[in-house]
Formats: sequence, structure tokens, C-alpha cells
Amino acid sequence: MLRRLSSAMLAAAIATPALAQTRAADFTWSGTASAGAEVSVGNISGDIKITPSTTGKVEVLGFKRGDSRYFDRIKADVQQTSRGIVVCVLYDDNSYCDDNGSHSNRRGGDRNWGDVRMDLEVAVPTTLEVSASSVSGDVDVTGAHGDVRANTVSGDIRLDRLHASSVRANTVSGDVEVRVDEFTGNGDLSFNSVSGDITLDAPRDFGADIAMSSISGDVNSDFPLTLGSRSMRRGGMEARVGNGGRRLDFHTVSGNLRLRSIN
Repeated sequence: MLRRLSSAMLAAAIATPALAQTRAADFTWSGTASAGAEVSVGNISGDIKITPSTTGKVEVLGFKRGDSRYFDRIKADVQQTSRGIVVCVLYDDNSYCDDNGSHSNRRGGDRNWGDVRMDLEVAVPTTLEVSASSVSGDVDVTGAHGDVRANTVSGDIRLDRLHASSVRANTVSGDVEVRVDEFTGNGDLSFNSVSGDITLDAPRDFGADIAMSSISGDVNSDFPLTLGSRSMRRGGMEARVGNGGRRLDFHTVSGNLRLRSIN
């Protein structure tokens, strides 16, 4: 009996991840937008994961987590605007979503939402630009093109396999990891963290004029750096990589700065 019981428990443990992966989403939406438009995704408590679309449509999935007694307090909303598509997570009936994200008309009242959050998974065609922001949660963007924006207050940011003109990523408490496989324009790059490491992986022919600083951390670069006249002042450094050109702002208070070459 013990052997049979152990086998059953092992089978259940193995099956659990597969069941989690096939769980039905609590929110679904799909639609289209004109090439060059922006898909803006905003969350309050929850992760954001953006991947390339395989259907040519923007597809949104929302998964609620936490205390199911409060599931009816949280919902997702999608608005199609002149700028593109806006995805928001809302926490009460007095909230609404527009071009500038989520807003609430509530004045005081019961804000006890319990331990509940919504994670968002969004598939975006490569013809559209991406902006993603969460207050408490990680932001993960893969394969985005054009101008890419990512922000979180408490969480890590991971931007991978980008084909980007410009990139901005900011977090207060978390790491920033960015890999750009191809630069498609001359837009600027800006990466900031208060407490966390910042890593940029760039092609071997990468060129930029860099302003970087870390109060408590090391600076490491695979690329030769030509130091500027204001180098190493108050924890800051100005330098040039390659022929320069685009601007790269690279700042953290407590963390390391890494500039790595994609071999």
C-alpha cells in the first residue's frame, strides 16, 4: 500500500506543472492594430510577460492568483485608442483604462483586496511597439521591435532578443537585463535601478556615448572604453564605445554595471 501511495503521490507531483500550464485564463482578448502603433500594458500587482505573436494579432491572457474570495475585485480591461492598444488591470468598479493607463475615481473606502494579483501574458506582432509597466511584479519582454519601454517599482526587468531603435528600462528594486540582437535605428538607451545590477548585451559593432554611475558596485565592459574628461567623478564615468553616436545612460545606486558583447 505504501508503494502504491508513493507512486500516486509521485504521479500527482509530476502532473502538477502540466496542469498549471493548461489552466484556463481568467481573462482573454484578441484584436489588431495598425503597423507602428503601440501596445501599452499596465499592471499594479502582477508580472507582465510579452512575447512575439504567431497569429498577427495582439492576444491578451490574464491569470488571477491568490485568495479566490477576492477574485471578483480584480479584472483586466483593453482599450483601442488612437495610439494603439492599452491593457490595464483594474481593482474596483470605479477604475477605468485609457491612453495613460489605469485610473481610479475612488475616494477612500474599502481597499482590502486580499492577497490577489493578476499576471498578464501578451502576444504582440513585431510590427507594433511595446511599453510595459508594473508596480509590483517582474516585466519580461522577448522579441520586441522598435521603441521598447519597461518599468517596474518592485521587480526585475528582462528584455531579450530585441530588434530595437531605442530602449528604456527602469526599476527601483530589481535587476535590469537587456539583450539587443540588432539596432534598427539611432535612438537612445536608458537603464536605471536603485537597488540592482544592470546588464546590457549588445552586438560586437555596438557604438555609444555612455554616461554611467554606480555608488556601490563594479563596472565591467567587454568593449574597449575611451574615457571622457569627466571620468570617475562621484562614482560616475563618461566614456565612448566604438564610434559613439547613440546615447547610453547606465545608472544604479547599489549594483554592478555590465556591458557585454554578443559573440
